[in-house]
Order: sequence, then structure tokens, then C-alpha cells
Amino acid sequence: MRGISLRLASYNLLEGLRPIGPSPGERRQLDRERTEAARSVVQELNPEVLVLNEALFCQQYRGHVVDYGRLFGFPYQAAALYDNAWGNAVLSRHPILRSHEMKTEGRGGVVALIDAPTGTFTVASYHPHPSRNPSDKAADFERLVAGLEGPLIVCGDLNCISPADDIDRDALIAAFRRFTRDPEATLAQFIESGREVFRALAKFGLEDAIPLAGRRYSIPTDLISLDKSSGMRIDHILANRAIVVGGGEVVHTAQTNRASDHHPVVLDFHLQSESASLALPPEPLR
Repeated sequence: MRGISLRLASYNLLEGLRPIGPSPGERRQLDRERTEAARSVVQELNPEVLVLNEALFCQQYRGHVVDYGRLFGFPYQAAALYDNAWGNAVLSRHPILRSHEMKTEGRGGVVALIDAPTGTFTVASYHPHPSRNPSDKAADFERLVAGLEGPLIVCGDLNCISPADDIDRDALIAAFRRFTRDPEATLAQFIESGREVFRALAKFGLEDAIPLAGRRYSIPTDLISLDKSSGMRIDHILANRAIVVGGGEVVHTAQTNRASDHHPVVLDFHLQSESASLALPPEPLR
């Protein structure tokens, strides 16, 4: 603990840290180098709360499971699978009082109520498919946060560009030509998704919590490309006014460049009211 200050990190783990399969040729094998790099990243960041997207096998599926809480040293976790082995997880050093999942078409989000020494707050995460219609993405996020009260943080790989981010469209389109047949449409999808999602979340009092100086690109890392001309910030942390921001940034280090295709995002904050209480839907994860 840092007195009354708390730290949250949001991290897309690139198809998770997958368990060893039954045969040497199985594609989904544990990448030990990435695992050690990811553990080093988390240890260095030292967050009270770690939110993971693409946390494959965060619950048992076809006999496989990855205990991300144990892997990263967190005593409490809420996790939910979607689309077979894919999943999201919220890991915490403080008790998770209750949690629930939000299902969408083919994907899902997870919501957790965390009991910190200075009060309770809610963390919600949803990782939409990049090709999902922007208005549908926005509607998904509205469902994710509807009914939540008190201090609230929404985070994750939102697969959208913030409308406040200054981007070089021509450079991005040129870079996108290396991996998509229609770079103009791909970029337009990210931009429109940002407009729709950020507008939808603003209706719930949620705003970009990362200070301007910390808004670096979150993808790609060196693991997938040394060319940063396609760099953009699609991993975000938003918060309502009950969350008082102390600092935050997209973190770039040698280890974040080895662990995933995304860099993590961190937020330092404290709660505006220590007596804040939250009302979550009663449906728990099982």
C-alpha cells in the first residue's frame, strides 16, 4: 500500500500465458520467456489491482486452467471465460466482495467490487472484437456499467482510438497496408469506435483518466513489430469523479516489449470518499 493511494494496471496479455498441451506440437504452449517478462512487468509496476484481457484459461476449459492470481501473486481474483478458452480477469491484493460477468455476442466483460482499506470501488473491463460495429461496442459498454454506483473504473483493450488523441491518419493508413486489405476502413473503424464508446461512457460520468503526458501508444510492442508507424493507443482507463487521479501512463519498458503485443496502462488514484458504497447487480460469478 502507498498510504491512501492505490494503483491499477490494465494489461492485454496476447492470447494469455497458455498451459502446456498434451502433445509437443500443440500450438497453445506456455511461452516461458513471455511469462517471465510479464511477471517482471507486474512486479515492477506493483499494482493493487491488475486487470487482464486475453487471459486464456482463466477458468477451467477442456481440462486446462491458468491460475493468474497465483502466477502474479494476487490473493483475490474474479475471472470469466467467453468464446471457449478466452477470458478476462481482475486480480486484487484487497478482497473482492462480489463480481459478475456481462455477456455479449461472442464475448464478455467482468465487473468486480473491491474492498480497499480506504473504501470500496468497482472495476469493470470488456475487450470488444475490433471488427464489432462501433454503435454495438458502445451499447455493450453501456450495459457493462449500467446500474453501477460509487467510485468506478472502466479499463482494458477497448479496440478504439480516443477522439482526444492526435493521430497521423496518413501514416497509420500506410502502416495498416502491411496487415489489412482495407486500411482506410480499418482505421475508420478504430476512430468511429472511439467516438461512440467514449461518448457512451461519458453519459455515465466516465472520462479518460490518463494524463496527457502519459498517453503513449499501447500497441505495437517490439514483440510483433519494430516499426512504430502503426502505433496507437487502444488500451484505456476511464474513471468517474469519485476516483481522484494522481497519475497514469502507458508504460514502455524493455520487459513490456517482450511480454505482449500491448504495453500496459497504469493509474495511480485515491477515492474521493472513504465511505462511498456501491450497488452491484446481485448475480455472482460461479
